[in-house]
Amino acid sequence: MSRFILRYRGAGPMPAADLARIRGLPHGTVLDETNRMVLVELPDDDAAEVGRALANWTLAPEREIPLPDPRPRVRRRVA
Repeated sequence: MSRFILRYRGAGPMPAADLARIRGLPHGTVLDETNRMVLVELPDDDAAEVGRALANWTLAPEREIPLPDPRPRVRRRVA
């Protein structure tokens, strides 16, 4: 199972029928949603099918971007 972001590209709010279809996926779980995007966890095969089936939606895999450690470190003196 992988995480995917479904982004609505149409005008106006997301269609209720599309949201019901996304929430009703048998092997998927909706993890989070905003007014234009839905984060889902799906098997890869189901994700490709959902991406083709929904008009005005784009499907992209979730990416994690590593952040640097914000804690300061003491530099060693070169002897």
